Amino acid sequence: MSMQQPIHANNNKEAFLDHIAAKLGRERVHQVERPKLALPGRKDTPATEELVDILKEQCFFIHTQVIESSPEILQQTLNDLLEANGGGPVLTSADPRFAEYGLEFSGRLLWEAAAGRDENIRRAAAAGTAVVFADYALAESGTIVVESRPDQGRAFHFLTGHYIAVIERSRIVPRSTQAAADLNRRVMAGEPMGSCINLISGPSNSADIEMQLVVGVHGPLRATYVLI
Repeated sequence: MSMQQPIHANNNKEAFLDHIAAKLGRERVHQVERPKLALPGRKDTPATEELVDILKEQCFFIHTQVIESSPEILQQTLNDLLEANGGGPVLTSADPRFAEYGLEFSGRLLWEAAAGRDENIRRAAAAGTAVVFADYALAESGTIVVESRPDQGRAFHFLTGHYIAVIERSRIVPRSTQAAADLNRRVMAGEPMGSCINLISGPSNSADIEMQLVVGVHGPLRATYVLI
């Protein structure tokens, strides 16, 4: 049996919008145009030092370690982080940037659609660390944006104890406005998009119980951003 929307729902909507417009002291706006947003920090525009400083400062408040590296020493930087975390298997996706930067890991476990949900979760449980490339980094909140793909499922980011995000400086933007504008550009261009966009700000934490902050409640205990 299908559920039908109540007949009065649309009338309530119109009355509500009329009320809002009246409170704003203007006529109702019925035709809305998409805003034209500037997009600093696009892939072809390196992030300014000011943006990098803002990102690093914000990461201090969200309990996230920030390490600056370079493409030439990225492998060694990641090896040192993995060793400090106790070594063991590493969970990665098939992101082409792993090959682009020549990254190889001993005991690498790959998240892949062909393996199926249960097997991917088993691999994540066996890995101590997940390594991912950020699609964007939002400087003002210390947030990374990562898109789900068949080789990088929604749960990829939440199942290991340590989470490392590699951030190319060209991916750093001031805030979500710029990331959303670039995502919208891709949609308008007909590019394929993931079914989920995750915005992650450091390790999981909660202050729901007696307003006491506890880190690592329902996700990674530690998060590290590696800037290159």
